[in-house]
Amino acid sequence: MAQKLPECDREAARLLELQRKSAPGSRRLDAVLCALFVGVIALFTVLHVLLPDRDKSETENRTLKQLPEFSLEDILDGTFTADIADYMADQFPGRDFFITLKAASETALGKKTNNGVILAEGGTLVTRDDLPNRENLRDNLDSTDAFSSWCAQRGIPSLMAITGRTADVLDHTLPAYYGSYYSDRLWSELEDGAAGRSYDFLNLRDPLRKRAAAGEYVYYRTDHHWTTLGAYYGYADIVSALGIEPAPLTDFRRETVSEDFLGTTWSTAGASWVNGEPMEFFRFDGDGSYTTTIVDDGTVFAGFYDESYLDVKDKYSAFLSGNHGLVTVTADNPSAERETLLLIKDSFAHAAAPFLARHFDLVIVDLRYYKMRVTDLVEQYGADRVLYLMNVDSLTGSTVLRML
Repeated sequence: MAQKLPECDREAARLLELQRKSAPGSRRLDAVLCALFVGVIALFTVLHVLLPDRDKSETENRTLKQLPEFSLEDILDGTFTADIADYMADQFPGRDFFITLKAASETALGKKTNNGVILAEGGTLVTRDDLPNRENLRDNLDSTDAFSSWCAQRGIPSLMAITGRTADVLDHTLPAYYGSYYSDRLWSELEDGAAGRSYDFLNLRDPLRKRAAAGEYVYYRTDHHWTTLGAYYGYADIVSALGIEPAPLTDFRRETVSEDFLGTTWSTAGASWVNGEPMEFFRFDGDGSYTTTIVDDGTVFAGFYDESYLDVKDKYSAFLSGNHGLVTVTADNPSAERETLLLIKDSFAHAAAPFLARHFDLVIVDLRYYKMRVTDLVEQYGADRVLYLMNVDSLTGSTVLRML
C-alpha cells in the first residue's frame, strides 16, 4: 500500500505540476516582452539618429545640449561621459511629450508639485523656493552698501526697491499647508539687514501682495515676473519714495499684445494643459520718442519694445529686448532737464523701465552680464541717482552684486 503524502507535500507537488505545464507559455510571454523591450530601444535609437538635433526647446525656453566633441582628455576626466548623458537627455525623441506625461502622472497621483513647481489655485504655477542663502543676502547687502556709500560721498542718493517671488506675492493661491512663515521670516531679515545702510529701502512685496489678494492681476500665473500692471504699481511706489508724483494709471492705454503668454515657470512645471495668459504694454502719448540702445552690441531702436519677441515663446523679452549687460534709454526731445538714473537690476526691471523713463534717462546694468567697473559708469554717464530694482531671489540666490 502506497504511503500517503503529507498535505504540504501534495500542495507542493500540485504547484510544481502547474509550473511545468505553464512553462512553455511563460517562455513565450517572456520572449514577447523581451522583443518589445528591444524594439522600443531600437525605435528610439533610430529616431534619435534620424531626427535632427534641436538647438532650443520652446517649451522649456532654454538652449539644448549639443553633441560634444570627442577628446581623449575629456574621456579620461569623465567630462565627455557627463556631456553625452546631458546630450542624450536633451535630444531624446518626444522629450516634450514625456515631460508633460510625467507632470500629468504626478498630478493624477495627487501630488501638488512637479519639478519643484507647486500647482496652486486657479492654474497658478508657483516655484517652490529653497530656504534662502542668508550668507548671500548679507554679502549682497554689504556690497550694495559699500557702492552706495561711494556714491553718497559724491552726492548721489540710492534706493533699494525689492519685490517678491511668486510664492511671496501669490501666497493666497498656495495649498493651506504651505503657509507664509518662511516668506515672512525672510522679509523680516531683509528689512532688518537693510536698515541703517547708505541707501533707503523700499519693500515692494507687501503692497503687491495685498493687491493680489484683492484680485488684481499683478503677477503672472505661469511666470516668475510681475505683470505690466504690477510693474506700474512698483514704479508708482518707487518714484513716490523719491519725492516724485507718479503718472496716474489713466495716462496709459493698456494694449494686450498677447493672449497666450507662457512663462518660465510653465516651462519648468511641464503642465502643458495650463492655458496661456494675457501680456500687456502700457502705452502713452509720445512713448515712441525714446531711444533704447543695447550698448553690448550697438543695437538701437525707438521706444521700449522689441516686438519680434511677441512671435516666440519668450515674449517677456519684448521689454527692452531681453537680458543685456548695459542698456541706455533716453528721451529724444526732453521737455525739461532730466536726471540720469543708474538702474542696477534683474529682469523684473524690464517691465518697469518704460514707466521710469518718463522721469529719468536710464543707464541699466545687469551684473550677470556686465563685467566692467560700475563706478566708471557713474562718472561716464553722470548718474544723479542709483536704484537697485530686483526680485528678492537675486539677493539670496546670486552673488553678482559682490561685483559692485
